[in-house]
Order: sequence, then C-alpha cells, then structure tokens
Amino acid sequence: MPTPSDRTPNGYAELLAWLHSIGKKGTRGLYLCVRSTDYQSLSEFSRNFGVCMKTVADVKKGLELCIRPMRRTPIGRRWTAAVETVQQGGTLTEALSPAHEFLPSFYLPLVQAGEQSGRLAEVFQFLHEHCKALHEPLTNLRRTWLLPLAILVAGSVFRILICLLNGDVILAIQLAFSEALGWALTALILGLVMLSPIRYSIDQIRLSLPLVGTLEQEIAMHRFFRVMSMMYAVGEHRVEFMIRLAAETVNNRAARIDLEKAAIAIENQQTMAEAFRRVRFLSAQTQTTITTAEHSGTLEQGFQHISDEAGTSMAMKLRWIQPILFRLVVLMVALSILSTLLKIVLGLM
Repeated sequence: MPTPSDRTPNGYAELLAWLHSIGKKGTRGLYLCVRSTDYQSLSEFSRNFGVCMKTVADVKKGLELCIRPMRRTPIGRRWTAAVETVQQGGTLTEALSPAHEFLPSFYLPLVQAGEQSGRLAEVFQFLHEHCKALHEPLTNLRRTWLLPLAILVAGSVFRILICLLNGDVILAIQLAFSEALGWALTALILGLVMLSPIRYSIDQIRLSLPLVGTLEQEIAMHRFFRVMSMMYAVGEHRVEFMIRLAAETVNNRAARIDLEKAAIAIENQQTMAEAFRRVRFLSAQTQTTITTAEHSGTLEQGFQHISDEAGTSMAMKLRWIQPILFRLVVLMVALSILSTLLKIVLGLM
C-alpha cells in the first residue's frame, strides 16, 4: 500500500502540470483578448466570397480571388493552404479553420451551416452585414479598457525610469518588482475568470442588464434563428442537431446553454414550440411566432422573421450606443492619465 510520501511527488507533479496548463490557457486567452478581431477585413472577404458564390459558385476559384487581398493580414496568412484543402476534398469550414483563433466564434459555425444547407451565398452576405455592424461598436468597446491599460502600464515604466535617472537603483528594482507582481496578479485573475465557471455567471449577469442584456439577446437571436431558418429549409438534419449547430454561433455562454435546452426537449419528443418555451430569455412575442409558424407549417419563414426583427433592433441599438462608447473611451483615457500623473507626482514627493 503506497504511503503519503510515495504519493506526494505525483501529487506535486499533477499540481504543477495543472498550474502550467492553466497558465498557458490564461496567457493565450489574454493574448487573444488583447488582439483585436479584424472585422473589417472579414466583412470585405465575406461580401466578396458571397458575390463569387452567386456568380461563379466555385468554392476553389472564389477562395483564390477573395483571399488574395488578405494575404498580409494574420487571418490571410493562416488561409494560405485553404485552396489546397478544398482541392484535396476538404470542406470550406475545414479550409478556413486554421485561422479559428483569429475569427469571431460565430464565423465558422455559420459557414458550416451554409455548407450543409447549400446556401453559401446567403450566409456570406449575412456574415458581411453582421461583421460590418459589429466593427465600430466593438472597436470602441475594446478601446475603453485597452487605451487606459496602455497608459497605466506606460506610467509604471515611466516611474521606474525616473527612479533610475535619479540614481536610486534599489527603489527602481523594488518598484519594478511591485508593479510586475501587481500586473501578474491582475492577469491571473482575468485569466481565471475567462476560463473558469465564473464566466457563465458573468454572462448571466450581462443578459439581465437593462440595455446590454437586451442587445446581447438580440445578437444571439439574430445569429441563432438565421442558422435555424437555413437548416430547416433543407430538412436533411435532425432538429436537435440544427439547434446545437445554431447555438454554436452564440458568444454568450449562458444564452448558448439556455438555447441548447431546446435540443434536449426535442430529444424528449416535445414539439418545437414546447422546446423553445424552455429558453428563458426568449420573449413572449418570439414564443408566439414559433408556435404560430409550427401550426401553419412555416417554421423556416418564422425563424427568418425572428432573425430579421432581432437584427433590425440590434442595428438600431448599435448605432445609438456608438457615440456613448466614444465618450466613454475619452473619459476612461482622461481618468487613466490623471491617475498616472498623480502616481508620478506622489512618487517624486
């Protein structure tokens, strides 16, 4: 029988391996969070590829033409073998997947849905419009935390340089260690929040917020029901598979898990209307539309109608929120500059 001393090395090894894995995931997650998604290039690629699918309907030729303008971008560099993948019999989703870390989470599931429904032109037109609508608001939202963060980091470096210029090397080392420890702890907390079950709770809170929650719900509905409409029109797949594929396009984890409850209900032999009643964030009007469409045999049109209505409302909110986000960026930058200057002044006293 092994003694505690026999098990300790293995225990430490497993703990270190777990910490190393979490550290790698957290570092990668923070890098992907800091690195922006190139929505503008994706919007242009989606528009051009959608036009190619309408006119030429040749995936290989369309990829050759549309990837060329993106060759110098991080996404384009990862699509260099996309044409070859299609030539060797791979799907379009497989051809585009090498850039999955640089794509929004909804992009590849929508491409897969377009392939399986035979409606690539429609799905790429949708992706063009959706990426274009998200580009400005998400850029401004990212600036609200990235610019202040850059100013605060620059302030920390500047304070260390002042100590060195004053000849106080010991204080500079102490300050550098203190700042590095503080930023490392902040990064660790953010990484754990992004990777742990806490993320689900945060997403739930976001869904319940007055304006932000409604916008998140509309973005989820716009993507989800567009995929459902396309997949249901073909009718070659089981309904629960359609629901799970459509749910993959939803970023908010709480909303995605809520939508997947409908797939479980379908597996339990419930009707479409009964299944979607399990999705708590869907409004009574949306539930009525699904029920009416199911009874009249027009679920494809019903899903399309829900997606279009959510998309229209989403676009209006995004246009309204953009100037607010811009003012918020200015305010956050001003506060971070004041905070940095105050730290520098206090350090000189």
